[in-house]
Amino acid sequence: MKRPNHSTRNEPSLGQQYPLDLLGVGLFLVVTALALLLEAGSVPRVVTSVIAICFLPGYVTTAALFPLCDREELFRRGIEGPRISLRERGALSIGLSVALVPIIALTIGRVTTGFSTRGTFLMIAGYTAVVGVLATYRRLRLPEAERLYVPVGAWGSELVDGVTTGSRISRVLTVALVCSVVLAGGTFAFAAATPVDGETYTDFHLLTDDEDGDYVSAGYPEELERDEPVELAWGIESYEAETTEYTVVTMIERVSEDDGQLTRIETAEVDRTTTTVAPGEQEIVDQEVASPLVGENLRVSYYLYRGDATGTPSEDTAYRHLHIWVDVNGGS
Repeated sequence: MKRPNHSTRNEPSLGQQYPLDLLGVGLFLVVTALALLLEAGSVPRVVTSVIAICFLPGYVTTAALFPLCDREELFRRGIEGPRISLRERGALSIGLSVALVPIIALTIGRVTTGFSTRGTFLMIAGYTAVVGVLATYRRLRLPEAERLYVPVGAWGSELVDGVTTGSRISRVLTVALVCSVVLAGGTFAFAAATPVDGETYTDFHLLTDDEDGDYVSAGYPEELERDEPVELAWGIESYEAETTEYTVVTMIERVSEDDGQLTRIETAEVDRTTTTVAPGEQEIVDQEVASPLVGENLRVSYYLYRGDATGTPSEDTAYRHLHIWVDVNGGS
């Protein structure tokens, strides 16, 4: 059978000369990043997250695997190569995204200490960008007339045909499949953009600076001199649903023990610091601690509050409480 004469075809369109769809993917990632700056649960943030999670990773993967134009166009031009229809390309984009996102999530768990909105987006955006560059490279290596481009009208027709033609059972199943995938992806995206209250928390820890200049949760001082400062540090790592203001109050406490119960009999506040930490971020604050009290088994306590610390700090009112025990010399 004689192959059609390519010279009779129209000149390649702008979409065939340049990968406008992949450029659009990059621009959409920027829009999603800006939407993440909005309040958790806001409509723009959730909608962009749904698309970024449920479509973009699979779309760039499909574009990298199948850089040629759609099946009907290939057949008309007599071009050999992997052939999929526009409808199949859309289904693959969603299906591959649903399959890839759990793998990306497992990767996040391996390379970070926990999940966060920013970390999740960065991993998905990183994968999408890298594979998108690969898809662009493969497409630009093809002759312009053979490259995939975005025929919006044809894609719209494919979508309409999928739900309006064929048997009633086929149409119902198609609609049900699309709705279930969108619902599942939307639930996942909403969970990623708006963490459940029961899963939010703040990691509060005491630190010291080791000989290599790194912060470690060890090497705390055991003995101090009265009014002579020592270098300590504390850190906050937020896994809350939104940017949170914290107050940390540092106190020196003399306590007594009665039947296993500790009672404070003398206290001295030595520092009070307020800081703001975004979800998934960490803040480390260096401080000098000097004790005005003298004695054995004094407690250096750190009380963490979300918001302002009102009244006298205590374990009952603080969000988090940490302490170390020291002996303070120098009393008269």
